[in-house]
Amino acid sequence: MSKLRAVLLITLLAAAAPFVTAVPASAASSNCTVLLVPSSIEPSGAILATEIDLGCYPTYAEALAAGSSGAIDVPEGTTPASLTDAVLSADTVVTATADVLIGTEFTGLGYGGTSKSYFAPATCSTGVVWDVADVGAAWDNVFSSGKGFGGCDTNKKFENTNFGGSVLTCTPNCTNYGTLSNRVSSLRWKP
Repeated sequence: MSKLRAVLLITLLAAAAPFVTAVPASAASSNCTVLLVPSSIEPSGAILATEIDLGCYPTYAEALAAGSSGAIDVPEGTTPASLTDAVLSADTVVTATADVLIGTEFTGLGYGGTSKSYFAPATCSTGVVWDVADVGAAWDNVFSSGKGFGGCDTNKKFENTNFGGSVLTCTPNCTNYGTLSNRVSSLRWKP
């Protein structure tokens, strides 16, 4: 591991240290958030991340606010389809401790259904590649569309855990995962 990668991993681990207590999901809470915490650096230089559950919320706007520790404050009427990096920039208060939105996965086509938003200590625009080797049993084989944010302009959806099987690349958004709809088990976000 190069010294630069080791320093990056240590820096990201330190930034992710203060975890937020998860809010339990309810029947009305269909917009979930997770924080990606670096667990190791892969030989490719990508950061393999572990997910920390930050809870589920009634609206997409509430989920974004919770995942960013209040830094993202989009109007309540903001829909997944209308959210762009430009909207995020206009409605985000930049703080040193806020985590950034890198992507949202949806169970329905066209950014519909239940959502799971992924937050990380650094954006892909800094050259970071984020990997989630297993989306977890509750989210396995349910995603059908997704959006990338924060410079994560090349997003890969993998059929199997550990980045195996068929792959779909979104640049950065896909309204329909086609043959991989309801068959996604691992994810990668990169610049």
